[in-house]
Amino acid sequence: MGYYMRYIATDTTTISLEVLEAALKLIDAAYAIKPDSQIDNLGDLFYGDMRMAQLEINVPDDDIFEDDINEFRDLVGTADEPGARQVLDVLEAATCMIAVEAFWEGENSEGTLAKLDPLWDWLFANRKGMSQADSEGFYDANGLILERRFML
Repeated sequence: MGYYMRYIATDTTTISLEVLEAALKLIDAAYAIKPDSQIDNLGDLFYGDMRMAQLEINVPDDDIFEDDINEFRDLVGTADEPGARQVLDVLEAATCMIAVEAFWEGENSEGTLAKLDPLWDWLFANRKGMSQADSEGFYDANGLILERRFML
């Protein structure tokens, strides 16, 4: 099973697979990111021998980045709802997007998602921005700010 989540950063501090791996290894040495040998900014996140997710870092002028930002803008719509203005402001200021496709066997997503929590915690503590989870919506460090039940 695969499930997409993204972190949309708005600051200018560089985020790379190496930075993310170093941060996760400080939390637990069992984390590792194995970069794709053919595609820059794409890698697999492991916890020990378990492949938990694929990470991709996209930046402005990348087709995927531009398409996702535009799709999010369309799905958020106008700034009439509480939280919508905050989301639109982040989308406008976005400097980087970390896309995470999480993997698990069967119906047991909890183990994988719990192992991804340190990644989200580190991003919220060290980079300005917000997260987005398919079929849920947009989150800041304090929780859900705008519900949107869609998948990109």
